[in-house]
Amino acid sequence: MTQKLLGLAGIGAERLHLAWVSSAEAQRFAQVATDTIESVKTQGKFDPGAFALELNAAEMTLAGETLRWMVGKAKTLTTKGDIYGRKWDAEKYESVIHSVLEREYHKNLILCAIKEGCTSVRAIGKKIGLELKRISYLLADMEKMNIVAFQGMENSIPIFAAL
Repeated sequence: MTQKLLGLAGIGAERLHLAWVSSAEAQRFAQVATDTIESVKTQGKFDPGAFALELNAAEMTLAGETLRWMVGKAKTLTTKGDIYGRKWDAEKYESVIHSVLEREYHKNLILCAIKEGCTSVRAIGKKIGLELKRISYLLADMEKMNIVAFQGMENSIPIFAAL
């Protein structure tokens, strides 16, 4: 999940290395460590300042209730089923989680941009690189959830603020 989020953020999924190594697997541990070091050298130094907005939005996404709830329900829904006894296909559920991850990340990215002073759809789009239609759709959703509020019009441009 975190690797997907790093990919979405433009940071790169390959920057996070995860491996399960038993204490009895010294050779495997050495290989994992070597591969990780090589990968880090190849990618170069990471500049967190250049990705401050993206990192903040990613952190907010991982801490968010929606995604945590969905991940927590994954095993139950794919093995036992929902309240109607219907079992979800694991691949299908993973696809739904990925869609929710993307939506929540984009909403948090928009919120971070608004907090940095981007109050119009165009200014937000310029800052975060999402298409205007997607931003407008997510802003409407965020308004319903009392995350942002429409503040009025400025030169025929809708203005939004974080709540």
